[in-house]
Amino acid sequence: MVERVVVGPWKTNCYIYSSTKKECIIIDPGGSDEEIASRVDVLNMVPVGIALTHGHVDHLAGLRALRDGYAARGYKLPIAISPADRKFLGIGAMENHRENLESLGLDEATFFNIGDEEELPKADVRLREGDRVFNMDLAVLETPGHTPGSVCFYSEREGILFSGDTLFFDNVGRSDLSGGSERKLRESIQKKIAVLPPETRVFPGHGPFTTVEREKRGNPYFRGMLQEARPVSAAPSLFALKPAPVQKPAAARVDGARPGATATHAAPRKAAATSATSRKAPRKPAAKPGRAPSARKASGGSRKTPAAKTVVRRLPARKPAAKKPAAKPRRPGPASRARARRR
Repeated sequence: MVERVVVGPWKTNCYIYSSTKKECIIIDPGGSDEEIASRVDVLNMVPVGIALTHGHVDHLAGLRALRDGYAARGYKLPIAISPADRKFLGIGAMENHRENLESLGLDEATFFNIGDEEELPKADVRLREGDRVFNMDLAVLETPGHTPGSVCFYSEREGILFSGDTLFFDNVGRSDLSGGSERKLRESIQKKIAVLPPETRVFPGHGPFTTVEREKRGNPYFRGMLQEARPVSAAPSLFALKPAPVQKPAAARVDGARPGATATHAAPRKAAATSATSRKAPRKPAAKPGRAPSARKASGGSRKTPAAKTVVRRLPARKPAAKKPAAKPRRPGPASRARARRR
């Protein structure tokens, strides 16, 4: 079960996910904590934890209020995040968020409803490659690039991927903020997402849903990254990149080239045109046998050069073979006549 709640000023996709009948997890509560809790109640589910795809403010702004609200109701919600993004939680986290927001010309008051003296809650669970997320059928895929600790959550059984801000519909995550890396983002998409089954449904951190197959075909950033992929020298793993097939250029048809020949084996177009023109020139009639060319033609018009004599030997015509006379009937001898009388 996947339920989406769009929250915060940046329209972040917060997801409520469950692979059981009763328990669920909350992914990326970027704001609107009351709306998220209300949707969980409508679904008649019990949350068992909060999982973050990365530590940017628009994916965890509602974290503190949501956790405190459920604590007042008697539910303890542990918070899970990659160790590389732990700096966005706990003591000193607000300063890191202020730096990112100032680079974008924004203020933390736009996202947080806490005072300067308050801090964000700390992380309780560290998410690493291959870990299960709160005993759900979700596996952690480490996909750094957007942030150092960006992760995706993948369910092989359900065929779904929560991609955070690594991959969107027709776009990919930005890598120009603090800790971002375009090279690592490319590697993450090539080695972790591109190798998933094409029918895998992708639930991004912003915008509409998509599939791996659709992004391979239509996402210009995704397609460009795959074309630049190179085979890795290490032994292939479950998520190893398969090198993209090299497409040979189509055979170019050039005038004068034989059918099926490639452009590298064919003559240039200009030369081919010249040869084609020469073939169209009228041909001189060949000299008939038994007649020698005149002296003027052979010498280029000079009368002093004697004409060369050509000797032609003619074979004698064959006479038709004489017909043999037809054989005359043989006359019967005396013995034959005597046998004929007895009969």
